[in-house]
Amino acid sequence: MGDRIDDAALRYLSARSRTVFEMKKKLTEKGFGEEETAELIARFSEYGYLDDSAYCRAYFRYAFEKGKGKRRVFQELRQKGVAAETIEFAFADYVAEEETAYDEREMARREVEKVLRAAGVSQEEPIPEKVLGRVARRLQSKGYSGDTIYSMIGELRR
Repeated sequence: MGDRIDDAALRYLSARSRTVFEMKKKLTEKGFGEEETAELIARFSEYGYLDDSAYCRAYFRYAFEKGKGKRRVFQELRQKGVAAETIEFAFADYVAEEETAYDEREMARREVEKVLRAAGVSQEEPIPEKVLGRVARRLQSKGYSGDTIYSMIGELRR
């Protein structure tokens, strides 16, 4: 019986890494019992196949490259079943590992530039309210904080 659950778990991990919660859910859906699932989780965690902290750090790299804001990334990780404390510690590790400081304002600035380029507007000229609205919606959809959004809009209005 142990080989069957191992095979199912390894197949599930073969596509991409998973959180502990995702693995538990998948094995439960496949009909495996709570006890054997817990044993597999413990074993796979010990081997390093399941590591929510490492998953978070990899997810931060991926999501921040995609221009997502910290608030949205944290929310997505919570939806994947990662504990808030694990996310916070993993974020601190991520910031320490990456030799550049996490700068949400700089990431937001890059998103603003994309919107302005697409609208054919230069920051040297007055920016129409319609474009400012697009900027705000883009930043909001990417998960930036209200403070960051208001700050970016304020800079564009100067």
